[in-house]
Amino acid sequence: MGIEDAFLHDILTHPDDDAPRLIYADWLDERNDPRGEFIRIQCALAQLSDEDPCRWPLELREQELLREHKAKWLPKGIGNAPCVFHRGFVEETTLFLRDFPDGARPFFEQTPLRHVCLREPRNPSEELERTREALLRRHIALGLPGVPGGVLGQLVFEERLRNVTQSPYLARLKGLRLAFPLASEDVRNLIESPYVSNLTDLGLAHTYLTVDDLRLLGAASSLTGLSKLNLSGNRLTHQSVRVLAEGRLLLQLEMLNLDSNYLGDAGAFAVREWPALPRLRRFSLGQNQFFAAGVKALAEAPTLRELISLDLSRNISCDDGAADLASSKWTRLQALNLWFNGIGDSGVQALARSETLSRLTWLNLAANRITGTGARALIASRGMPHLARLDLQRNGISSEEQQRLRERFGPFVYC
Repeated sequence: MGIEDAFLHDILTHPDDDAPRLIYADWLDERNDPRGEFIRIQCALAQLSDEDPCRWPLELREQELLREHKAKWLPKGIGNAPCVFHRGFVEETTLFLRDFPDGARPFFEQTPLRHVCLREPRNPSEELERTREALLRRHIALGLPGVPGGVLGQLVFEERLRNVTQSPYLARLKGLRLAFPLASEDVRNLIESPYVSNLTDLGLAHTYLTVDDLRLLGAASSLTGLSKLNLSGNRLTHQSVRVLAEGRLLLQLEMLNLDSNYLGDAGAFAVREWPALPRLRRFSLGQNQFFAAGVKALAEAPTLRELISLDLSRNISCDDGAADLASSKWTRLQALNLWFNGIGDSGVQALARSETLSRLTWLNLAANRITGTGARALIASRGMPHLARLDLQRNGISSEEQQRLRERFGPFVYC
């Protein structure tokens, strides 16, 4: 075994430990290999929250190194599978469901793969035709009758999902995303898998979960390590919000994504009645048909007072909702996303005067109705001493006011 192979073996054996990666980075530095710098930058980024201003200059250098060197740092034999680097190595990829676990093997052999997104082809009919002959041959050999096309498709899907839930590779993952519709039996098979207890991050966006599916998830005893859950795009309603509060799962979450659902103001009122959630820190509620009344209910919700990040993008909070947020008791909030919320100058003025949003480091007000009046209120504000990133694209702000905003808040002002 060569020295680089020994470094890689140590990293694969201890995927959660930074020390083997940083030792390898030192060795690379001695050889003037830029990957050493890249590993150290990404290890540093992994220790910083998304809202920490210290991460943004590091991210710029990270992207420079990736643009120049990414191709030669990718694992061999992975085809065109998209790759995401974390802590210096590919830790995340997207595969077709049919390619797991075989397609994941080159990753597991060469990288500390920790996150996988599995998806189905947009038009699986051609693939099913290729599979039909093999399955029919198997049925003939067993003396079984033929299988109708629709049933065949479901059998193929169920067999592939079973390959995932029963694969020991699943135990090596911290994050799993399923990007296709699930039946209730699929949800049950997932949470009953012997290998899901190590998952900390589960993505079930656009899987068309029902209320009964949510009850299954909420009561699951196997997901004890889960801290991040993505339920975006599932057509969830206010009833779903109440069901989420019934189980044990909500109580352990640190991050919850409910974007692109149908919660409406009634859903916001239901969130206001949630029990205390001592761990919830990041909550995403973009595009849920919240109006000012719903935003007011969220601002009043006692269970959300420990949040450090809130995403309300693509709702209609308008100036009244912004004013309610400004007077909320969210004294720990560091990131607030109000992109495309119909907010005008009076709403921005309320935010600029806020005494409780003093810990904000990142405020997104892009695509609203803000003019120079609102920009000047932000410039004159003394209520946001830590604000270091400000998104104001697609607003009516002059170039002179844009420059003054950068002088006030620094280089991470985007207009």
